Amino acid sequence: MVPPMPGGPIGGSFAWRAEAFHDYESWAMHVTPQDIAEIEAAAAATKAAGLDIAKITRERFPLPGLAPRLATLRHGILNELGFGYLRGLPVERWDADFRMRVYWGVSRHIGDPVPQNRNGHLIGHVIDIGTSVNDTNKRITQTNAELSFHVDSCDVVALLCLAVSQSGGESAIVSGVSVHDEMMRTRPDLCAALYGPIPMDRRGEVPAGGKGWYEMPLFHWSRDSFTGFAPVRQYVESVRRFEDAPPLTPQLSEALDLFYDLCADPRFCLSIPFQPGDIQYIHNHVVFHARTAYVDHPPPRPKRHLMRLWLSAADGRELPQALLAKWPVVERGKLRGGAVIAPDREWVIPLEPETPAY
Repeated sequence: MVPPMPGGPIGGSFAWRAEAFHDYESWAMHVTPQDIAEIEAAAAATKAAGLDIAKITRERFPLPGLAPRLATLRHGILNELGFGYLRGLPVERWDADFRMRVYWGVSRHIGDPVPQNRNGHLIGHVIDIGTSVNDTNKRITQTNAELSFHVDSCDVVALLCLAVSQSGGESAIVSGVSVHDEMMRTRPDLCAALYGPIPMDRRGEVPAGGKGWYEMPLFHWSRDSFTGFAPVRQYVESVRRFEDAPPLTPQLSEALDLFYDLCADPRFCLSIPFQPGDIQYIHNHVVFHARTAYVDHPPPRPKRHLMRLWLSAADGRELPQALLAKWPVVERGKLRGGAVIAPDREWVIPLEPETPAY
């Protein structure tokens, strides 16, 4: 059965190109001293009330002055560009607990957190803990290796920068719609191939009764709406370790090569320098993200360190059922996305930066 496809390039506001956003200071949302005072007051109130970070809701983190601007930012993330940046949080003057309260509380105005790994972590630490990039049962996020363009298993991923590396570690984003449309214009045969299933490695995060690999199209077209998916390139390659996983056809291999080449093409790929105090919000269904390999500062300077939240958007788009190969829940209006965790696992927030994801 031939999967549904659009009749041509999709276009629209999600189909942006990098040249429109090189002057990032002009479009990023900068917090003001008044915003910071409001944020600090809200975080301090949750601490004074003895409220666990995971119990902080949007209502328990009121931001009367900032909330309307966050709502505008959120609308742009979900409905216009697929990404947004908040800049200028003074993270260096807060301790670890207070930083997490701020990050969690502000991000609750964007979405609802879901667990990111089989250990039920609600906040992840993107930091090099010495994990081998060749360990096929681990994610690559907790190494200093390059991460190819990919998506996370949530509606919106939020990344808060706490410290940058000595060199490398640049963040980049790309419009999945623009990549799709360029393939549709130049190689419609290869574009069509990515509407079919592609085998991928679960990297050790296997649901009960499931296999160590799954299949997922990179492009979906449903209800006149595009949904993109991008796996870390190494996860498509390491799936070969499973004898029962279907091999890639020559056409699929060529299609994947073109896909990743276009993601990195400077016409489409937007590199944005991370600075401490930045929060990057990305709509995973239309925008893919990547990072370059990096080298940390020698001690006593801190390592490159980002904190990550996976957020569910209750009013987000309808999603294709094919995502159930990776997501526990896809229904609109429900808490969806996240990792599959054991029923007896508690959802937790690890304070220690070098806590292994699993």
